[in-house]
Amino acid sequence: MYGAMREHAPSSTRLAGAITASAVTAAMAGVLAMGMGNYITKAPLAPIMFTALPDAPPPEPIPENERQLDVTSDTAPPLPAPMRENTTFVAEDPPITGSTDPQPRTPVAIPATPAPPTHAPVRVAAKMLPAASPPYPVADVRRGNEGISSLKVCLDANGRVTSATIAGSSGHKSLDDAALKWVRGTRFSPAKVDGAPQSVCGHPVDYEWKLDRR
Repeated sequence: MYGAMREHAPSSTRLAGAITASAVTAAMAGVLAMGMGNYITKAPLAPIMFTALPDAPPPEPIPENERQLDVTSDTAPPLPAPMRENTTFVAEDPPITGSTDPQPRTPVAIPATPAPPTHAPVRVAAKMLPAASPPYPVADVRRGNEGISSLKVCLDANGRVTSATIAGSSGHKSLDDAALKWVRGTRFSPAKVDGAPQSVCGHPVDYEWKLDRR
């Protein structure tokens, strides 16, 4: 019937009815919300239960053979030596020996390098310059003494005699002494090696004492 009346009612009446229905609906919703809120507020709180946890197990003891770290020292602890494993290698097959060249090679003879020619030094012996014969000792003349006095003389680079000795006696001391005195005052052309004057020692000088040449 309300539906039939709404169809025949004017528009202003329908608007007033809609507003009234909305107000009633809102009022009922507010009452319902306030009632549920009071119920939620008055609901008893559940008690809080505490469960005690078991104590943590004690830490395991540190082995005595482990080195304790000294935190008070700046020196780093020595590092343990690395473990080395002794590995032995065993050859499965024997090594292959021999030459892989199918044809033997003929050794090539290398010609020897000729040695540079050696230069033999040119030596020139000292030579006595022309000089007067030594005086014949008077005593040896009266006695008829003769012989050969063999001398060894040392010469400097200028050909002067620096020393003289008897290498072979004439058999008469007086004749040998006269020969030594004579040879010390003589001059020689110096000995030379490749044209350069050289001193020499042991140069031989023989003087023959003969009465028919005095």
